[in-house]
Amino acid sequence: MLTSTYLLSTDKRLRSYLIGGLIAAIVAVGSVAYEVKPGDTLSGIAQKHGVSLQALLEANEFANPNLIRPGQEVVIPGSGGAAAQVHVVGKGETLASIAKKYSASISAIAKANDVPNPDLIRVGQKLAIPSGGGGGSAPSSATTAYHVVARGETLASIAAKYGVTAEAIAKANGISNPGLIYEGTRLALSGETFVADAAAGGAATAATHTVQAGETLDRIARKYGVSVSDIAKTNGIDNVDRIRAGAVLDIPGGGGWVCPVTGGSYINDWGFPRSDERFHQGTDIFAPRGTEVKAPVSGTVKLITGTIGGLQAYLYGSDGTTYIATHLDAFGRAGEVKAGQTIGYVGDTGNARGGPTHVHFEIHPGDGPAVNPYPTLTAAGC
Repeated sequence: MLTSTYLLSTDKRLRSYLIGGLIAAIVAVGSVAYEVKPGDTLSGIAQKHGVSLQALLEANEFANPNLIRPGQEVVIPGSGGAAAQVHVVGKGETLASIAKKYSASISAIAKANDVPNPDLIRVGQKLAIPSGGGGGSAPSSATTAYHVVARGETLASIAAKYGVTAEAIAKANGISNPGLIYEGTRLALSGETFVADAAAGGAATAATHTVQAGETLDRIARKYGVSVSDIAKTNGIDNVDRIRAGAVLDIPGGGGWVCPVTGGSYINDWGFPRSDERFHQGTDIFAPRGTEVKAPVSGTVKLITGTIGGLQAYLYGSDGTTYIATHLDAFGRAGEVKAGQTIGYVGDTGNARGGPTHVHFEIHPGDGPAVNPYPTLTAAGC
C-alpha cells in the first residue's frame, strides 16, 4: 500500500525537476504554472483557469491526482487546452534523440531546462521543449495521465472520476480482467496499448512469401528472421541459390513474434509499486534458472551489466521496437541475431538476487518509453 508520505516524497522529486528553467519554458509555449493553495482541488483549479480536468491531467502526469498539496506546481495548459510541451526522459534516451524527436536543438533544450551537461540527463526527468521546438504533438509518454489505485476503488469508479470508460482504461493498461485491480497500481488513463504486429496477427499474414524478381533465399530469410536451411527444408528446395520469381514459399513458424521465454509464468504486473519509489515498467516472466531467453524478433543485441538490472540484453529489433531482458543468469548471443535465437538465460542478477528466478521483460516502441508487454505476450500465446 502506498502511503501519503511516499506520494509526497515522489511529488517533491518531480517538483524539483519542474522548478527553474521548466517554468520559463512552459510560459513560452503558452502555458503557465499555478502554485497550489490550501483547499485547492484539481477540478477546482481546472474550473478556475477555464480548462478541462482531462487537459490538466494530461499536462502534469500526477503520481496521484487525488493528492495535491499547497506549494505544488501545476502546469495549466495554454489556449485551446493544448498540453504543454513537456517530455519525460525514458530509459536509453539522450538529449540528442529527444531533440531530434521534437525537431529542436540540443542547446535550446539544455538552456530551457538549465542542463549544465547535455550528456547527463536522468530517467524520469521532465524536460520542457522550447517554443518553436515542437514539430508536432508531444509523444504519448508526455501527455499520459496516471491514477494510483486506492483501497476500495474499482475500474468503474476510477473511470467515472475522470470521465472515461472502464474499457478504455483496461485497454490502455492491458487489463484482461476488469474486475481485478490491485491497490497501489499505477494505471494510465489515456493512450493506446502497444501490441507487436506479429503477436497481434502479423504471423498469420507472414506465413507465406511470394518471391520477387532479384530476390535471394538469404534476403527472404533475413526479412522473416529465420534460417535459409529452414525455408529450404520447409519448401523442398534442393538448390538454395535457385528460386524463381513468383514462387510462393511457406515461412517456417510464420515468421512471427517469438515468445522470449518458453513455458514461463507471468501475470499483468505492469504498474505495480516498487519499494524504491518506482512503478514496474515491464512484465516479470518466471522460469527455472538457465531457461533460454530468446529474441522475439530479429535485430541487434547489446549486452550490458548494471547494479539494478544485473546482466541485461537490449535487442534493437528490426520492427523498430527495443526489447529489454534483465536479471539474466548468463549472456547469450550479441550483435546481429534472428528471431528465436538465444540472447540470455533466466537468472536473478542485479537487485533480484536471492529471489525467484525470472526475466524482467520490457517493450519500448521506437525510441519511446516502456509500454505494457502483457497484451503482446498473451496475444503471442506465451
